[in-house]
Amino acid sequence: MASTLLTSTSLISASLKRFLNSKRLAYAWLFGGALWLGWLLSIGLGSGQVDLAGQAIGTDYVQFYTAGYTLRMGQSARLYDIPYQSQLQQEIIGPRLKSYHAFITPPFLAWVFVPLSVLPYVASFVVWSLLGLAGLWFSLRWLNIQKPHRYMAWSLTWFPIFASISYGQNSLLSLAVLCLCYWLWRKQRLWLAGLVCSLLMYKPQLVIGIGLLWLLEWRRNIPALLGLALGSGLLAILCFWQLPDASWAYVEFARTTLPNLPNWQDFPIWHLHTLRGFWRLALPQQPGWADGLYALFALVGLIGFMAFWRKYRSQPALLFAGAICLTVWLTPHAMIYDWAVLLIPAALLWHLLPQHREDWKILYALVWLTSLVSGPLTFAQWRWLHFALQISVPALLFALYCAYRKLCQPQNLAPANPHPPDLHG
Repeated sequence: MASTLLTSTSLISASLKRFLNSKRLAYAWLFGGALWLGWLLSIGLGSGQVDLAGQAIGTDYVQFYTAGYTLRMGQSARLYDIPYQSQLQQEIIGPRLKSYHAFITPPFLAWVFVPLSVLPYVASFVVWSLLGLAGLWFSLRWLNIQKPHRYMAWSLTWFPIFASISYGQNSLLSLAVLCLCYWLWRKQRLWLAGLVCSLLMYKPQLVIGIGLLWLLEWRRNIPALLGLALGSGLLAILCFWQLPDASWAYVEFARTTLPNLPNWQDFPIWHLHTLRGFWRLALPQQPGWADGLYALFALVGLIGFMAFWRKYRSQPALLFAGAICLTVWLTPHAMIYDWAVLLIPAALLWHLLPQHREDWKILYALVWLTSLVSGPLTFAQWRWLHFALQISVPALLFALYCAYRKLCQPQNLAPANPHPPDLHG
């Protein structure tokens, strides 16, 4: 039975490799181009500061712009005042704004948007988008991709990257911070790596994997852990010193409101692409069972990472890739744009193990396709059935499992390489 299953799996894999030829892979350019063109047309045919669908241009960017504007106007105490923020967003965007976009990150992130709030809203969003694209470019360079233009173009066809820009989100900033952290860590600038990593405290769930990796090798990574702790502490001190009212309001907000974020009436739960979100969508009437299953699968992932760490302790690049995958596996909160960080393990596996590129191609195609269609399918299920299966999550877990199995084959152990080669060739 086992040999039959193995043979069948090999045949399917061989068929998929033949199917994913260069002509069919080119369809990604067509779909990706259609996404960008449709979005730009929607903006161009819209009126004022809303697009053709009546959404604010940049969608979520309005929350960041409003947060920066709030600080610039000296109203930091009202940063988490929902009625005030909602009214301010209506004044900035206009009466056609359909929904409120809550600023749910720590107050120090609002400082980033103070200078951007000086510009008119649309101009500010354009500048933010260009900064995001620059962050994507530098991210690829920090991953040691010497000629990143082709790979940047490919990444723009992937829906999480498109969503990062079109939703006006900060995911490409997160990607850049993680890649800079990796670059510094590989160059043994551990203290600086930890300090840079502390900037992710606006989304602390993104530090889960790296923090665990550093703790597992704490003797080697003491400077990185100290840098992370020092940077986090300085950010907290700076917030409570300069923005005391907002900081205390955020503490209360994080304690009472954030844990129930998926239960908000207007929360787009179909955009939640996590294990916890998967079970909450599948079992909306049994949140206890959903969270229990999430904890069980999270534990399995944690055990798998520990085994992976023991096997590849001499391979820091692979360990970093695994830490990012573990972060996405464990995090209780990640929207589709947060998947942008998965470019890190995708790029590292591609050039650290070039002998398996045909296998990576299949797994990448699976994740690319399901991340594109999962949101609309989940929304339709949720609307009509009042429960849903977020197919992107099991697809990602299947891809991670296949990659894990491939890496754990003894003959596939990659030699340590502090400077991985360029992806070309």
